[in-house]
Amino acid sequence: MEAMFEKGVKHTAHGLNFYMTYFDDIAKVLPREAYCFIVGGWVRDRLLGEPVGFHVDVDLMVTCNPKEVGKKLAEKIGGSYFEFEKRGLLLRRSTVATVVLKVPPYKYRFDFAQIRGKDVEKALVEDLLSRDYTANAMAVSIDDVLSLGAKQTIIYDPAHGVEDLEQGLLRPVSFKNLEEDPVRILRGFRLAVEKSLSLTEDFYQFVEKKGQLLKKAPPERVTLELFKIMRNNNSHKVLQDLYTHGLLQVLFPDTARWKEVKEQGEHHIYPLEEHVFKVLEALERVILERDRYLPAELLQNFGKMEVLGEFSDVELLKLSALFHDIAKPHTLEIREGKVTFYNHNSLGADMVKQYGKAYRWGDESTDFVSKLVREHLRPFYLRESLSKGQLTDRGRANFWKECGHIAPHLFLHAIADAIGSGDKEAEIERLLQTIHNLVEFRREKLSKLPIKSLLDGREIMELLGIGQGPEVGMIKKALEEAQMEGRVKTKEEAKKFVLSLKQQYG
Repeated sequence: MEAMFEKGVKHTAHGLNFYMTYFDDIAKVLPREAYCFIVGGWVRDRLLGEPVGFHVDVDLMVTCNPKEVGKKLAEKIGGSYFEFEKRGLLLRRSTVATVVLKVPPYKYRFDFAQIRGKDVEKALVEDLLSRDYTANAMAVSIDDVLSLGAKQTIIYDPAHGVEDLEQGLLRPVSFKNLEEDPVRILRGFRLAVEKSLSLTEDFYQFVEKKGQLLKKAPPERVTLELFKIMRNNNSHKVLQDLYTHGLLQVLFPDTARWKEVKEQGEHHIYPLEEHVFKVLEALERVILERDRYLPAELLQNFGKMEVLGEFSDVELLKLSALFHDIAKPHTLEIREGKVTFYNHNSLGADMVKQYGKAYRWGDESTDFVSKLVREHLRPFYLRESLSKGQLTDRGRANFWKECGHIAPHLFLHAIADAIGSGDKEAEIERLLQTIHNLVEFRREKLSKLPIKSLLDGREIMELLGIGQGPEVGMIKKALEEAQMEGRVKTKEEAKKFVLSLKQQYG
């Protein structure tokens, strides 16, 4: 393993740069004669000196059966195990064995794939040269990383990724590799923003010629990459880049019509295509500062919804911001000399459902985003009613009944929408007062309205197979709140809700 290999370079670094405690567990479940290499993003980020963060993804290549290693590791560390197949247009790799471990707020994911070939080093190099970007085409041996005296740990770097990182570049290993798996194009835009790297000029030329390949990419993998983009605190920059280079329009053709709407009427000072990204940018700030805008009682469950195994309702909120005005070009009319977009929220919600179905977001996620798009104007209508002294308790109660489960998301979205529309400070203050008014009503009046639980204590205990105790009262209270907010309306829905609580909280 020490000989210099053909086409490529080796570097040395201290092995502890790449160490994490779970690598000890991996080493213990490997067969004695097996080799294991840490490849890709973990190596790249340690070379960049990036903080580890809460979402830890590690790719590993092994010379033994990856399924056996994955299953043993999952059992050893208490993680969950599953398998999937990496596929692109022309790319088809053998099964990847995955272990996911949740140690809140951390989430670890270990992906194991097999190196095939008698010459291990040659097979490793071939695999690295089949990857997307030079920054991701590096590897270190897990044995070197675990040795406390590993001052001369070898970094396998056949595509010269270290050199590109030193120059701040994100360079494709080859354009053939991107053609074989077009989702890698999206990953390039994401990584460039996440890692503060510059994509090469020939990459942009490739995107201009071959961007349409994304239409043929597996929808589930497009969604996975889209949600990873949304998870980033600067997702607005990535999405803006994708739009500028025509890729957002390839994935979501209706976004191509944003440029048609130059004037949005009296409540907006920006053209539609500029407004959308200003709202996204504002939303990312508002999410980070959410405690400043909303009371703790509204934020108890914010960010706790599980989406596609590794994401949350935060990504769904950003997705709704991207699509909140998707139907404006379809509903643009001039009425009595004024620009109008009547029912763009309802039509937009229907369009979002079509996208969610096509890209397989899942029913719950699709309904969530669609509902936010449908109701995104509601806080502004309530602001106007309150300003005119026309907001009644019935109107307030209807809001909580129909939108209670998305209220915090709707409020944060509305604040960002106001900022991204160029609202004056006084108008934004009135919006915040409206939100405060609605929350006060919920706290002081709505919570005191008598609501009969659809399930009594005995029924809850029988359904869950538990005995008497404070848990029964807590579950009953949660059910009553869900009824109050309109999420649960029938006895059957009540049973499903209670069972979902058991699954969510154990």
